[in-house]
Amino acid sequence: MNPSTDIPEMEKQPIRQNWLHKLLHKHLRIPRSMIQPFLMAVKIAGSPGQYRLRKRYAKESLASTKKRLIIPNKDGYRFFEGGDIPGIDALVRYCTRVYEESRTLFSPEYLQKHPTKRFLLPILEGAEFCRHPQLIQFMVSRPILDSVTGYLGTIPRLVGARLCWSPPNETARSSQLFHFDYEDLTQLKVFVNIFETKEDQGPLTFIPADISEHVQKSIRRVSRVSDERIYKAGARNKEVKLIGPAGSGAFLDTSRCLHYGSRFNRRDRLVLIIQFLNIHTAYQSTAPFQVPPDLPGLDLDSVQKLALGIH
Repeated sequence: MNPSTDIPEMEKQPIRQNWLHKLLHKHLRIPRSMIQPFLMAVKIAGSPGQYRLRKRYAKESLASTKKRLIIPNKDGYRFFEGGDIPGIDALVRYCTRVYEESRTLFSPEYLQKHPTKRFLLPILEGAEFCRHPQLIQFMVSRPILDSVTGYLGTIPRLVGARLCWSPPNETARSSQLFHFDYEDLTQLKVFVNIFETKEDQGPLTFIPADISEHVQKSIRRVSRVSDERIYKAGARNKEVKLIGPAGSGAFLDTSRCLHYGSRFNRRDRLVLIIQFLNIHTAYQSTAPFQVPPDLPGLDLDSVQKLALGIH
């Protein structure tokens, strides 16, 4: 892999809010757990052919797949090692090179890109990945896509991605506190450690889905709450940490698993985060991008094209 310099820089796409969600949740105070299934049904009704197509492709794809990583629904996560996904060593080298080249370009104003979040900083984000088709090719490689499809039960949509640098910090706030992601009732993010990651590098830390569900029922809405509240609800000593060598990682349902990361880093951490959602999800990724159908450097089968929204 070599960083592509042929693709012109692309503007980030704005994040669009769902006006119906805003009306129902913020103004009428209807719980998300009731709103999300309703909004999904509305979207499915608007494109039933796409819904059925993805279900059929998923069934056919999984039936013909001899080997894939199984993500237990009860747990909501699955670790993997570098040897589990072909091409991950090349991915690590590529992302490391992008990081090193980017660091030479950082200015004192770089942190102002996200002035309220100085602990998980995007080196690449959203549409910027279209300048790196090698990374997109990896994101929808069949070992990854088949594993996500098996968990979600449909051909998902690659909706967003970030290559994030976590510098040393002394904070524990915002997404450094336990929380769920609320784009859907279920989703999958793939986290790949680009650097070897140890305890002192603020690793991704999470609680399995079944225990997180118990916590949520106990304290109701969970949004960036203290560790002590989580522990009192039955999750003490239940945390799982994504530590390991470069190329190790995890599939994680961040809608069902309480999680946080980048807390009290003592050393730099670099992680690639890939987000998959159901096509009928009513919410948009925080780092969205659309892959142009004529983007050079991609070699895709029909399932991969479906995952990228290329027709």
